[in-house]
Amino acid sequence: MASLDEVDREIIRLLAANGRVTNEEVAKTVHLSRPAVHARVKRLQEDGVIKGYSALVDWKATGLPLTAYLWVRTGGVRCRDAAEAILRLEVDNAVVDELHRVAGEWCMLLKVRAASAEYLQELVDAIRDLDGVQATMSTIVLSTLSEHRRRDRT
Repeated sequence: MASLDEVDREIIRLLAANGRVTNEEVAKTVHLSRPAVHARVKRLQEDGVIKGYSALVDWKATGLPLTAYLWVRTGGVRCRDAAEAILRLEVDNAVVDELHRVAGEWCMLLKVRAASAEYLQELVDAIRDLDGVQATMSTIVLSTLSEHRRRDRT
């Protein structure tokens, strides 16, 4: 993979802030032609620097207003196996939004969304029932001050 120059970094910053920004808008900002920007974005995608584009979701509007973080400790199975089992879980009105493997006392940190505390409990119970899961610890988010912070404001 080729190293990134400052123009690449600026293109990445612009796309991270708004994945729908046009090549023309990027070209004006980085002072290149639209075809040159297109070629750079294509190279960044082919090199795996840009992995994809996503929508920012209003979870309240989806009926999943409750956000919680869930620590998971495993034993007797590989953490990766437990993570794959967690991602396969289907619990009504609760989803795993993010799953991270972490260093330290706990094996994984999950960001979960649920319709209510009761549905969150169903998800936690389902995770606790998985082979190899030794313990969980939950923290419910009271309010969110910053999420998906726009990188053009840093």
